[in-house]
Amino acid sequence: MAIALAPAARRFATILLPVFAIGIARALTFSDWAAANATIGALLFAWIVADSLALSTIAKAPEKRPGVRALLGAFAAASVVILLGAAAPVRAAIFAMPPLLAALGLTVVAYFAWSGIRAISFYRRERSAEAALGQVVPHRLAHLIVTELGMMHLALFRWNAPPDVPHGALAFSYHRYLNPMIATLLALQVCELALVHFFVMMWNPLVAWILLAVSVGGVLWLIALMKSFRIKPVLLDDATLRVRSGAMVDAVIPRDAIARVAPSFDADLRKRKDTLDTAILSAPNVCLELSSPVSIPTLFGGSRDVLRVAMRLEDSAGFLRELAQSEGQVSSV
Repeated sequence: MAIALAPAARRFATILLPVFAIGIARALTFSDWAAANATIGALLFAWIVADSLALSTIAKAPEKRPGVRALLGAFAAASVVILLGAAAPVRAAIFAMPPLLAALGLTVVAYFAWSGIRAISFYRRERSAEAALGQVVPHRLAHLIVTELGMMHLALFRWNAPPDVPHGALAFSYHRYLNPMIATLLALQVCELALVHFFVMMWNPLVAWILLAVSVGGVLWLIALMKSFRIKPVLLDDATLRVRSGAMVDAVIPRDAIARVAPSFDADLRKRKDTLDTAILSAPNVCLELSSPVSIPTLFGGSRDVLRVAMRLEDSAGFLRELAQSEGQVSSV
């Protein structure tokens, strides 16, 4: 009897099952049997890894029919795992088989060459680094990489940058109440960083330097976040409300989708997935209800539908006044 799985369960299964199978196969390469039969172990490990990633790619594809480049990408990823993931005796057996080694290397080269050509073409056409990188790695990973690089650039190089306010839009800031709290957290993090580095250094210098690098990255990310709160205010123009919360939220709400201004949202309502709440560490002073769901992007490249918007603005009265003056259909309750 066939077992029906929910879409979310299927998505997790296509990720977890290959990882589980590859993990078991890798563990077996460290066994005494694999050490005594390294060639057979190498071929078996290569088959399990390649088969697991290929089947996962097929399962995730629309109508279970992935494109040639998607399958090539799965085999390229498998090639890297095969070369780097096995135990030393099994890895040595792989390197002792020139045909297998050549097949793995050519697969990786073919995928990156094909993807590189597509990436250059996409960048020339769309002038988007994220779209170009998305031809080489999964789109969500490309979004994450571009976002993180943008945050590091903002933290290190963009000082005293003017707010991003397009012509014809009204800007409403929110950073003055928020940044002092973030700065306090940043100062505490720096103190903690110094103490942790000092004590871990006495135990293991390598781990200490790794933790320091991660912590410095976190400090730079917080600095960039503070800057982005100032640079990216909430925008209101004739057609849209652009809800922004630094680098974390950038959602466009059509003006005609705003049904009414609510006096407040309780804590349970603010926590719901269909509520966009940008009032960080504070209660919102602008609460809007929408007439229909609006799809907004998420931080990691996905999307979700929202029916409510909660914000904390420094000039909430001015925002509500502008909204009421130009939107006769928006009512207050």
